[in-house]
Amino acid sequence: MGILIVAVVATAVGFLLIFLIGRGQPVSPAAPENLARDGQGAMSWVRGFGVEGFQRLLLTLFTEMGFHPERSERGSGTVDLFANDPTPIRGGRLYVHGLFGEPGVATDADEVRNMIDTARAEFVGKGVLITLGTFTSDARDAARGNPIDLVDGDELGRLVRKHMPQAFAQRKI
Repeated sequence: MGILIVAVVATAVGFLLIFLIGRGQPVSPAAPENLARDGQGAMSWVRGFGVEGFQRLLLTLFTEMGFHPERSERGSGTVDLFANDPTPIRGGRLYVHGLFGEPGVATDADEVRNMIDTARAEFVGKGVLITLGTFTSDARDAARGNPIDLVDGDELGRLVRKHMPQAFAQRKI
């Protein structure tokens, strides 16, 4: 019986020490409380790398997903990426348009319509519009029925977590 009491007290003291020592220690950047800082979404940390980092992220992500990048161009707040999916039957050319955008400003239907027009002009099979933020409901309506996928910041975060877990956990591109 005495040994049981000593074991319980030692366990309690051990947990108390772990709790006291762990207070104030840095938490992993991939911890849930750090995913969406300032209400800007799971990928808000990408903004610190600028448009060049956003371009690197998209190139790496689509390469990890099995696409072969053909060319990539970067503007002041946009990234254009043309890639080829070598998969037989369902593969083909893909046009990715990334919008760095302003924090808190949702992407509207005009951007979607411009994306659709550009995809048609480039003769690609599918377009993907990516933003670090969100899309308006009008933007989602404009994309419906067209060969275009809308990827908001949360969905981009899920893709990066799945295909680039190390980069997501370390917040490095």
